[in-house]
Amino acid sequence: MGTQRLWRIAWWITPLLFCLAVYWLGLKCWFWQDDFAWLHLKHEIHDWRDFVRLLFEPRAQGTIRPLSERLFFIVFYAIFGLDALPFRIWVFLTQFANLALLMALTWRLTGSRLAGWLAAILWVSGSGLARVMTWTSAYNQALCTLCLLGAFYLLVRYAQTGEQRFWRWQWGPYLAGFGALEWMVVYPALATAYAILCARGFWRRTLWLWPPAILYAVVHHWVTPAPGGGTYGLYFDEKLPGVLWTYWQWALSAAYASAPAPRAVAWLITLALVGFAWMRWRQGDRLPAFLILWFLIMIAPVLPLQRHMMDYYLTMPTLGTAMLGGYAAARGLQGRAVGKAVAVGLVVAYLAVALPATREATRWNYERSRLVRGMVRGVARANQLHPGKIILLVGVDNGLFWTGVFDQPFRLVGKNSVFLAPGTEEEIERHPEYGDVERFVLPPGAALRALDEGRLVVYAVEQDRLRNITRVYAPVARLRWREEEPRQVDVAEPIFARQLGPGWYEIQGSHRWMGRRATVWLGGPRSAGERLYIQGFCPAVRVKAGPAELRLSVDGRPVGRLRLEKPNHLFSADFPLPAELVGRPRIELAIEVEPPLRVPGDQRELGLAFGRFAIR
Repeated sequence: MGTQRLWRIAWWITPLLFCLAVYWLGLKCWFWQDDFAWLHLKHEIHDWRDFVRLLFEPRAQGTIRPLSERLFFIVFYAIFGLDALPFRIWVFLTQFANLALLMALTWRLTGSRLAGWLAAILWVSGSGLARVMTWTSAYNQALCTLCLLGAFYLLVRYAQTGEQRFWRWQWGPYLAGFGALEWMVVYPALATAYAILCARGFWRRTLWLWPPAILYAVVHHWVTPAPGGGTYGLYFDEKLPGVLWTYWQWALSAAYASAPAPRAVAWLITLALVGFAWMRWRQGDRLPAFLILWFLIMIAPVLPLQRHMMDYYLTMPTLGTAMLGGYAAARGLQGRAVGKAVAVGLVVAYLAVALPATREATRWNYERSRLVRGMVRGVARANQLHPGKIILLVGVDNGLFWTGVFDQPFRLVGKNSVFLAPGTEEEIERHPEYGDVERFVLPPGAALRALDEGRLVVYAVEQDRLRNITRVYAPVARLRWREEEPRQVDVAEPIFARQLGPGWYEIQGSHRWMGRRATVWLGGPRSAGERLYIQGFCPAVRVKAGPAELRLSVDGRPVGRLRLEKPNHLFSADFPLPAELVGRPRIELAIEVEPPLRVPGDQRELGLAFGRFAIR
């Protein structure tokens, strides 16, 4: 094998090995956070109609990602279950393909193999990739990157050769990208910008790329709920330039960096890149200007998400800065001694800031995922040891709650009800836009009752395992917990069955149907201003013949009504409570639904399906 061939092999392989070395812990990560919601999809499939519906049904803030989230998790979970390693290997293989495409694309654009190699090294080093390489739910970023780079590489090949086959092949990854991430909608802007600046002879042809993106955007807006305020709200105001600058600094130094050194590095690299682009522009080279536009075009969709600024949003935008940095450094290394010194100095400065942050973020995500794994596996073992008993967890902190409890992983490993110990909610940050913390916490009265009846086991969450502390915890719990009527009721949990009056049917999964009229007993409000919260489900059959009207009354006093007309609607609402109810140890909530529903083959008179009632 000749020396030249060895160099080419090394050129392809070394960035992949570098990626593996930087993110090695990512291969060993387990599932966490949103992963459990996607893993559970397989359990919702009963026939082909369910499968198709789950592929395209809007979920998670209205997203529709059939390839990167739905199909990926359904297929891999069906084959490998909760073994995370095959999922992680697939993510890494996708990223290796992305690196190969990035190198090839940069080489085609710049004519420099060194620029392509440096672009891959710079992209891998950015801390924005840490979450993609450690969190399986972020596979949508990796897969969309593959589609984006694949389509754009073929577009460049078409522009450089004029061969029609490249133009035709480009449509495959372009259209597939819509199944990976809605971000693909900006690809036509990227293609048109490249054609205008670097290949003006065919810019009109890129206009054919716009109709699918526009159609997708219209359909997506039509079938998904409009974003409201809060964390996922879209804010178009004077803060947008500041958000852009923050992302730019993260791209050129390290995500979430606030120390003087990273900021100084970001400023120095910015001056160098802008100066390089300006000099090349004067020489007739528009490529550096386009690569800056790449970052701006790709980051634009998330700029309005000002309250949800995330490092992994940099995955695709930093492809542009990586290619620009690789191009600039390669040109500098080919110049005089001063240029070489500046190029080496800036690359080393960037790596010195970015790599430690990347490694730290990777390790943090790895350790958190392993803690989640230990807890979930411990719950699986507790299911085997204590069939039918309630499992109460002690020692769940804020981070573990949001990464390993909120998305309900325990339903994947057993049928036992799992709750957090009373008082845990005081240690957890509230994020109402995501959901209630209290619904995961067993109320003291219900916990004490279950403990006295021998239906409760208590486990302490420790590193990589759970420890049964029921015997030592019980005496402390009896002194600490008060015997009172719980102020929340999850009708699908057997522990709350004694708080349900007449009118309820058996539990069905995560809900329970009521008849035409049903009652629930709750602990009364403790202070003026507390409200009644309800959550339920209105199936399509319920409103097929017309809307349903829900009426609520407390101790005989009407407190509100709700008109339901959306099919398959997970509804939630809250209502004010009369001031005279404050301080009552127990109140009776009556629910009435008109008109009643009768399903062919079912003798029951049905109202609605409910999940939870609470006063807070």
